[in-house]
Amino acid sequence: MFLPPIALLASALRYLVAGPAARLLACLLMPLALISAPSQAAPEADTRAGQAVLTKATTLDLLKHGTLYQDNGRAFPSDPADLPAFIAALKPAAKVDLLGGSYWLHARLRNDTRQSGWVIDPNDTLIDRVETRLYGPDTALQHLSTGYRAPHEYLLHYGKDVALQPGETYDVLIRFSSPYYARTPVFAVTPQDAYRTLVARENFLIIGSIGALVALAIFNFFIYTYTRDRSPLYYSLYVLCYATGWGVTFHLPADLFDWHDLRFHYIPFFLLPVLSTLFYRAFLRLKQTAPRLYKASNINFILPLLLLPSCFVALPYAHTLATIVISIWMTLALTTGIIVWRKGYQPARFFILGFIALMLPGVLILPANVGLIPAAVENAQLFTLLGGTLDGVLLAFALADQIRLLRNHLEQRVQERTAELTEAKEHAEIVSRHRIDFLSAMSHDIRTPLAGVIGMLKFALRDQTVRGRTEEYLRIGLQNSEALLAILNDILDFSKIDAGKLSIETVDLDLRTLIDEAVGILQAQADAKSLLLKVDLSLDLPRYVQGDPTRIRQILLNLLGNAIKFTDRGEVRLEASAKPGRNGLTYVQFNIRDTGPGIHASTLARLFQKFEQADISTTRRFGGTGLGLAICKELVELMGGVIGVESTPGVGSNFHFTLPLALGMPPEHDLLALPREARHAYRLKILCAEDVRTNQIIISTLLESMGHEVAIVENGIDALAALSQDDYDLVLMDGRMPTMDGEQAARLIRRGGSEDYRVRDTSVPIIALTANASDHDRARYLAVGMDGFLSKPVDERLLYDQIEKTIAQLLSRGCTLRLVEPDAHAGAGAMPPAPPTEAELAAQFGVPPLEVPAQPIHNDGKIRILPLAGLSQKHMQRITQAFLDEAPRRLELARSAVLGGKAGAASAAFHALKGSAGYLSSTQLHTLCHKMEKLSAAGELEEVIASLPELQEALEQACSDLRAGVQPQEASLAAN
Repeated sequence: MFLPPIALLASALRYLVAGPAARLLACLLMPLALISAPSQAAPEADTRAGQAVLTKATTLDLLKHGTLYQDNGRAFPSDPADLPAFIAALKPAAKVDLLGGSYWLHARLRNDTRQSGWVIDPNDTLIDRVETRLYGPDTALQHLSTGYRAPHEYLLHYGKDVALQPGETYDVLIRFSSPYYARTPVFAVTPQDAYRTLVARENFLIIGSIGALVALAIFNFFIYTYTRDRSPLYYSLYVLCYATGWGVTFHLPADLFDWHDLRFHYIPFFLLPVLSTLFYRAFLRLKQTAPRLYKASNINFILPLLLLPSCFVALPYAHTLATIVISIWMTLALTTGIIVWRKGYQPARFFILGFIALMLPGVLILPANVGLIPAAVENAQLFTLLGGTLDGVLLAFALADQIRLLRNHLEQRVQERTAELTEAKEHAEIVSRHRIDFLSAMSHDIRTPLAGVIGMLKFALRDQTVRGRTEEYLRIGLQNSEALLAILNDILDFSKIDAGKLSIETVDLDLRTLIDEAVGILQAQADAKSLLLKVDLSLDLPRYVQGDPTRIRQILLNLLGNAIKFTDRGEVRLEASAKPGRNGLTYVQFNIRDTGPGIHASTLARLFQKFEQADISTTRRFGGTGLGLAICKELVELMGGVIGVESTPGVGSNFHFTLPLALGMPPEHDLLALPREARHAYRLKILCAEDVRTNQIIISTLLESMGHEVAIVENGIDALAALSQDDYDLVLMDGRMPTMDGEQAARLIRRGGSEDYRVRDTSVPIIALTANASDHDRARYLAVGMDGFLSKPVDERLLYDQIEKTIAQLLSRGCTLRLVEPDAHAGAGAMPPAPPTEAELAAQFGVPPLEVPAQPIHNDGKIRILPLAGLSQKHMQRITQAFLDEAPRRLELARSAVLGGKAGAASAAFHALKGSAGYLSSTQLHTLCHKMEKLSAAGELEEVIASLPELQEALEQACSDLRAGVQPQEASLAAN
């Protein structure tokens, strides 16, 4: 058998592919081996006396045993007796011209076998027309017509049945013509049984190969529709074009649909290089892996498309030109695949094998097609089809291998991306925690001084001697302080919403009462602008619902406050109605209408975005952060509702929101909400751990006014020491303190104290008292063992309620508490101290004094604490003593930092001393502290050292004057 090419391919398979894939490809090569082997039926014929003698039931080729003549256009002789003269008149031909032509073939055929049924089969190339005459004994004549344009007895084959009687001799005269020949035709004489077997085998291979190519094309087209990768698309077009070309070559359209047109036979073969190049360019990523080969592959587009018109204008040359084009394409494609594979692209190995399978028939057949070598295989067309089918299968393996690599790469990328996302998520969580911690710290640092301002202003307004312009100034200061606190709350609320840390509670609430409270809070603002504030509640509005009363009130106050703020005349109306919803919920709709200036349509779209207002001038005119509506939107959506606005410029606006609320029950009776005395019934001994002096004075004043005994410490260690030495009924613990903060102290108290300080009562109630007001902080403080939480500025009512709860808790434990002495209540009605003069108050607030009779003032040049409205002489004495205690200590801290070269610490110490000096009637100390703070921040410590004696002298003078002023105050208090 003819096996060297197949062995070559098998060797390449063993080198490139191992395992089951190699065995599968070897199986696919078996049909090629069978087809490529020359038939064992080499004609065993005796040509004695110029005859081809059939001696066995085998095949012989009449062209090899007969004579070839040029066709002179004459007709077949009708009588066997005229045959010798007819042959004598023909001109012999050396060979069949592959560029086409018409020829006669004459052979004498003797049948020395016992078989009479034979088939004459023109094959191995397309032949347009074939006419055959058999002249037998007794003037018997058989007419046979076959070829491309004639009907076929055998599907996809030219064979015609003939009867050859045993022992008889026949003259066979064949005329055949075609516009081109793919190769020299074969005129085989084969026994009928063997021919039928051959036709069945070859038809199975032909139809199976073409069907496999079509299936591969359809399958990979579906892969393309899923992946949108162009490689499967170009592959589908390539193998479909290959199947079409060979389907036409094997006359499938002619036999199935009676369609005959030779001009279209070679169009698919000219398109093969184009489609294949598109495929391997994409599949091998040629533009990146081999840019030069990418450019060189353009020849596979240019040359085929230039030569394709030859199918219509030069049909005899189309076959030869297609052969040249295909040879160039296969050589370049195989070279490209090898180069890319050598560069490390593994799927290229199947590409190489595929083109070896395609080129193997080409190496054996294409040179024979142009007459360079003799035919090496039988049925070259089928052999080439099987090679192309194997090429299609191997290219499908290449695509599958590419998809596998892409899948592995994708899985790796997914894992990498997942790791990146996990890292980003963890980073975002860390950033979020840091942001929350920053907000907590910022809240504490801002609320702490703000609590002192609000607390002092409230104390001043409680003083019944404060009236007139002084009272107005204090109220303006209080309003601005509370406005600043509201802005701070807005920023913190939005930050908590943005971080997903804001929780919504669901409790039973009285909706009508909540609306009345919100309107009542803003009624004074509406009256001040002469606006009508109306409320219109629908009759079907339920009174008791379940929701978050704090957040609903916050939304109503924000929207109503905006309506009042921006409306100069007319009215503001609050409407509330309800309609039934799904799952037992009631949709409550609120409408806030005003007769203000309205909002332009272009502004409405961004109105609920953060830091957005209808007009930039709004901030300058009315103040605010632009967060109010953004917070309202977030709160409404957190509660499952929707919010919107309609507005007409010059007419007014309508802000509306709808909340899905479940029906509720009347809230339980709250004993703490009932009218109560100003003082508690029991007197507690309370330990307050607070490091800021101002807060110490405010908290101790509030607690003493409620009838309690207060002890003040400055940090957690001092709190542990106090609890180890004495028993206390309650501990108010600040969260952020020097040396030891409130969390550490509370944790140690619950554990029994430290090695140095053993706490006497580990179950003492501890209330967190801090400016960190977030839910995160509340949960953190409760987790370390604290019993309650109060935020700064301290609300007197909440403080009262918290102590009331603590009293009830202590009594339930069986603790013995002291009752408040009756004379303590009487003391509440004592005459208040003499008020400060109008001139002093006006000087304090920087306004011109009223024209009032002069009051006696100190004009002796002594340094004193500036009078604070609403504070008694006792409070003033305590503030003076606090200065005398703290100021020298802070100066020593500053001196130590300067001498130690610590510019930052020195600047902070001078800053703290400057704050205390701001309460003095003389500005000298304050100015010196300010100057030295700046010098320290700039690192000019030598100048600071030079100024220390001057600062020391100023501080000693201030302390001397203050000590001298304390003694008369003490005498006055003793006299009272």
